[in-house]
Amino acid sequence: MKKLLLVVCILISTSSVAQNKYDTLVSFQEGESPKKATVYSYEDQLYIYARPKPFGFVTQIPKTYQGAASEVWNKKSIKAISLMTASTLLLVAFDQQILDGVQNISQAINLDPTKEYKTVVSFNLGSTPIDVYEAPQNLNSVFYSIGEGSTQLFISAGFFVFGTVKKDNRALQTASQIVQAQLVMGLSTQLIKRISGRESPFRRTAPGGVWRPLTSWKEYQQDVSKYDAFPSGHMGSMMATTIILIENYPEKKWIKPVAFGLMGICGFAMINNEVHWAGDYPLALGLGYISGKATVKLNRMTTPKKR
Repeated sequence: MKKLLLVVCILISTSSVAQNKYDTLVSFQEGESPKKATVYSYEDQLYIYARPKPFGFVTQIPKTYQGAASEVWNKKSIKAISLMTASTLLLVAFDQQILDGVQNISQAINLDPTKEYKTVVSFNLGSTPIDVYEAPQNLNSVFYSIGEGSTQLFISAGFFVFGTVKKDNRALQTASQIVQAQLVMGLSTQLIKRISGRESPFRRTAPGGVWRPLTSWKEYQQDVSKYDAFPSGHMGSMMATTIILIENYPEKKWIKPVAFGLMGICGFAMINNEVHWAGDYPLALGLGYISGKATVKLNRMTTPKKR
């Protein structure tokens, strides 16, 4: 799985060679000294990429939140927010029935719902064992692992290696943006999980799970799965990565169907192994979308082609 993801990253990057591109000097902000950037031409737009700043994926987190807020609080977002809210309420109302239906389908096709992994790479930090990589041991776990943070970071590493070797600013920016969006998504979903306090399906004490809002930090940490279902961090991180890839490589039309297809498979697997409810997904998708959009906008310029 990991080797396949690396190959996909390289294919996305290398296939862009045929696209028109050139280097130039660009001022990304008013009053800023011009810096070298690479310009890519696509349809009627020019996409401009400077080399990412070291640790920019961390230092730009506050600006990413500012950009995300501007994406949300405008008239264009009213329909999307309304749809996200309505779909969340509808799915939450039928979450138990959806989970039962997914598990019935899985049973019919012999898809083992067990979350099963084997530690492949690990080390000890003092007396504490640290698992670096755990390989999935059944098909459902393979599907589930698509949404893990390690998968997103592996994709980022693929772009970083290619961008460094080929001196490709677009690939380097994509690598940095993926990490930046994952950090933003991690902070956002963890905050909302602590506010919402929804039981994970496998810990449910009532159909659809019980909600325990505003759980104390200590209580949450002592029994995480009792409070951390809503929203899904896996789904949010996958959406953020998908948006970044689509925005930076718009000429790769296959990215959208492949990425959304994998998100659907992972979403099914997470319900099947009782890690998430379907109602945990709409908000996660919305957060991932705006985080991805804000991250790209902050790190790339676009301008119409001159005619």
